[in-house]
Amino acid sequence: MMRLDLGRTWADVGAMVRANIDSVSAIAGMFILLPGMLSAWILPDRPPPNEKSTITDLLNANSDYMAAHWPVIVLSALVVAFGSLTLLTLLLHPSRPTVAQAMRIGLSALPFYMLASLFQTAAVMSGLILFVLPGVYLVARFLCIAPVAVVEGRHSPLSIVVRSFQLTRGNGWRIILLLMVILFVAVFISTVTGLIVGIVGTLLLPPDLARFLSILVGTSIEAGLAVAVTLVSASLYRQANAPVRPLII
Repeated sequence: MMRLDLGRTWADVGAMVRANIDSVSAIAGMFILLPGMLSAWILPDRPPPNEKSTITDLLNANSDYMAAHWPVIVLSALVVAFGSLTLLTLLLHPSRPTVAQAMRIGLSALPFYMLASLFQTAAVMSGLILFVLPGVYLVARFLCIAPVAVVEGRHSPLSIVVRSFQLTRGNGWRIILLLMVILFVAVFISTVTGLIVGIVGTLLLPPDLARFLSILVGTSIEAGLAVAVTLVSASLYRQANAPVRPLII
């Protein structure tokens, strides 16, 4: 059983970014940032949560919003998923593909990954509704479904999920800790920049330009968060598949 090394994970993520900065930037901009900006511009803002809302209330409100706007949400999710799979293929696939080859591999894995993602969503939502913590824990156990889909070429969504559980076994809470650090940083940056953009937009810019600036900043942070999680999943997959060194006595 592999024990996740958090320090090695951070170092691996940094090394992947430095070695592939052009590809990471291009794929993230085209397939993650741009769809997020377009959908945010088209869709109405989500209603703010009530301070008395429970987890069930928030999940129900989210379900209602998605049901009302599912065509745009699904299309955006497909493009973002394709971008993430393409990026993972470039980083992990043993054939060392070109960008065009990585896009073809990502596209071929997309249907099976999306089916596995639907299973993930159902399991995580059920865990959140029932006891909260099981849902949070399941996020970590599903983290490797994308790397498994593109690297191992599995065509069974159930096989993809089972393999992800094998790769993350014994590290669920350590992965959650890592994801929480990333989320905390993203929320901090989002809060600070949101305040600055809000003040600048209100005082200096016309409404449409202020809204565009707000969407640009918000979706840029969301794209950065998505790329960070994708890179963490790549690092975790590499660690889990690294050869075990024998003990020297």
